[in-house]
Amino acid sequence: MINTKLPPLMGWSTWNQFKQHISEGIVLEMAQAIKDAGLLSAGYKYINLDDCWQSSIRDENGRLMFDAGMFPSKDGIVGKLNSMGFKTGLYSSCGTLTCEDMPGSYGYEDIDAKTFASWGVEYLKYDYCHVTDLPTDPHFDKSGFANSTPPILYIGVSGLGRDGCEAVINAADAEIKPPAYLNGNAIVGLDCPSAHAAFTVNVPTPGRHQIALGYIKQYSPHKRFLLLSVNGDPCAQMWFPSTSGWNSPSRVMAEIELEAGINTITLTNPIRGQREDSILRYTKMGEALKKAAPTDRPISYAVCEHGRAKPWEWAGELASSWRVTGDIRADWAGVLRSYEAAADLWPYQKPGAYNDPDMLEVGIGNLTDEENHSHFTLWCMMSAPLVLGLDVRKATQKTLDLITDKRLISINQDKLMLQASRTVLGAGLDLLIKPLADDHCAVCLLNKSDNNITGITLSPNDIVKFDARIGHKPNEKINIQTLAPRSVELFII
Repeated sequence: MINTKLPPLMGWSTWNQFKQHISEGIVLEMAQAIKDAGLLSAGYKYINLDDCWQSSIRDENGRLMFDAGMFPSKDGIVGKLNSMGFKTGLYSSCGTLTCEDMPGSYGYEDIDAKTFASWGVEYLKYDYCHVTDLPTDPHFDKSGFANSTPPILYIGVSGLGRDGCEAVINAADAEIKPPAYLNGNAIVGLDCPSAHAAFTVNVPTPGRHQIALGYIKQYSPHKRFLLLSVNGDPCAQMWFPSTSGWNSPSRVMAEIELEAGINTITLTNPIRGQREDSILRYTKMGEALKKAAPTDRPISYAVCEHGRAKPWEWAGELASSWRVTGDIRADWAGVLRSYEAAADLWPYQKPGAYNDPDMLEVGIGNLTDEENHSHFTLWCMMSAPLVLGLDVRKATQKTLDLITDKRLISINQDKLMLQASRTVLGAGLDLLIKPLADDHCAVCLLNKSDNNITGITLSPNDIVKFDARIGHKPNEKINIQTLAPRSVELFII
């Protein structure tokens, strides 16, 4: 299962420093450096292997494999990291390939989730790469219906491992909900909102069955789609290949579980665009992880959809975190862009589910000490996952002191697990207020400008007015004579 009541994840990722050039030796060396530097004891428990940990081929059973040349222990790397006190995170994509063109998990969600769970993986970053052939720009037939779903002729049901076809149900025998309708001997219009076709089948034996959908080929330069549900539960995504339309009809297959006796198989097309497609893809993996992970070792699930389809509006029931923007850059403009993307999304956050403005760039690139401090403080205030990317072996003591700062980490990991609200007080000046346990709150002022801001005063009434979640009236007044450019001031009151 996925534990949805954990504080923001803390760890280290291979990507920022090593990108595709990772190996078992590098990972173990970095893990040891992280432990020696006191980061593990400070809370950075996850070692996340980003893209290119995997082989470019699956095994004979369709399972992902570690690149045996770069990871000679293969999935044994998980045990090695566990023995050092760490949890292991892996990376995959909801497309056919990952961003670095390694095998993605689309179509393999169940088997990949079971594989990750069997290895002892406790975190999955699920990216959005090689997501192609979406049926969102369909051609239209003469009746005005979009043909992102082809005309359906019949459903055939066969028991796996048994001879013969148990049932063939023709389109004319289906229950069809308008605006879909029967056109001759085929069902058309299933790509329209609220349309469906329900087929009733009686099978003698429960278990795995093969479903064949017979359909009329029509010229289509893109794949087409249907969602198949059994007795009300979505269970298979049916993709029809792009085709020249020659030699109609054809069929596509899937394997599903059926109960003994009467079953209702329903066909729908919920995809209206990228948003619905993203929700479908990420829900599929989220449900697979939920089923595969043991109760004593949940898998944290990070939706890395880059904010394309507003995941903060739908991922809270699926995931531990969701990316709200594209990849962060290791400069102040990049940090500020990622901060701005997340700062006003606090109403969508809830305990155990967090907006993610992307990994920490502390100690990377050309960030100054002041910018590093502001960056880390803002991520702590926003309850963002704290995933480091720096080469800890080369980190300065000042950087290590910052990323192990107990006060800042305690704000990020506070038991209330709430993101700070953001109020813009004036040109370049932001106020962030984060409720804390034990009737306290963290108040942070950020100068985003390149000029000093002077004479900042906040009364207790101001703080309560700006964030109604504060359950007590602070008894301290905040006075700041001068707030330097790109800097923050933090108060616990």
